[in-house]
Amino acid sequence: MNIQPATQILATLGLLGIIFGVGWHVTRSGQDSSEPENANPIVARIGTRLVTLQEVERTAALRLYQIDQQRSHVLREAAQQFIDQELLKAEASRKGLTVEELLSIAPQSESVARLANLPAPVQRRTLNRGQIDAHPAPARDRQEEARIRQALLVSLRRQADIRLHLPVAEPPVLTVGTDDDPSIGPADAPVTIIEFSDFQCPYCQKSVATLKDLRRLYGDKVRVVYRDYPGPNHAQAVPAAEAAQCAGYQGKFWEYHDALFDHQATGTGWDYEALAHGLGLQAEPFLTCLHTGRYREEVKKDLADGLALGIASTPTFFINGRPLVGAQPIAEFSRLIDPLVGKQPEGRQQ
Repeated sequence: MNIQPATQILATLGLLGIIFGVGWHVTRSGQDSSEPENANPIVARIGTRLVTLQEVERTAALRLYQIDQQRSHVLREAAQQFIDQELLKAEASRKGLTVEELLSIAPQSESVARLANLPAPVQRRTLNRGQIDAHPAPARDRQEEARIRQALLVSLRRQADIRLHLPVAEPPVLTVGTDDDPSIGPADAPVTIIEFSDFQCPYCQKSVATLKDLRRLYGDKVRVVYRDYPGPNHAQAVPAAEAAQCAGYQGKFWEYHDALFDHQATGTGWDYEALAHGLGLQAEPFLTCLHTGRYREEVKKDLADGLALGIASTPTFFINGRPLVGAQPIAEFSRLIDPLVGKQPEGRQQ
């Protein structure tokens, strides 16, 4: 997923805040947080119509959430790098060495040598700073130094009490319609997962097994709704979506859905008639449906709804309105589903 310019700006601000200890906070409105008197300012005027910040934020909620996630990721990476430097400096200081000298003698430790995948503890020549500057290490030595550094950090982290308390981006709850699209699971299930997907998308293909595992895990507590979001770079995605809908007209959408993903085409497309024949569909009604474009507008409407929600990639899921983007592991789905079904997470950590 590409990082948009706004993401880069927010990420840079967060990183600078960690490195330099800057004590300011930027809000989405661009105003300083020390001015909270108007939490929902007017951001536009159209004649007599006043547009508030909250109205605009609702239309961009998914994109803003993704920016927040990117910012959290950058902050976490920066914090981990900061911790690494502090661990190395503290250990070097404890031994009366510089960090360079500490790294030079680290392979003499059997545990560090083992973690660095070295054959045995080795004696490494200790160089002072002048010698290090005068004799730069070749690429192979630099790779070994990197392994030793990482091994030493693993060892130091095992001995240290490290706790991260970074803010976690909370997903918004969006209004997402099912639009009478194909679904599986009880209509009154407490959790509805709406998937916007593309039959030519390899990440969507990976998510098929995950969704089946979720249905086995949660049973009748979960309903899955499939909505089309054919990407512009996938020439066969639209006809494939229409073919699946035509199979659904004969009551076999999910079987055809699985067949399309099982035989995912990279560019040449599928033999839609052969897939239909393999599933026992009536050929003439299926082909008439496909060739007349009976579901073309339905597919276009799904795509338009997805664009209005701010979807930029597939698959994108909405779990009772809470977005989850990409081919995520089952644990990420459960993190959102468990609170909705009253299940306590077991041993999960932020």
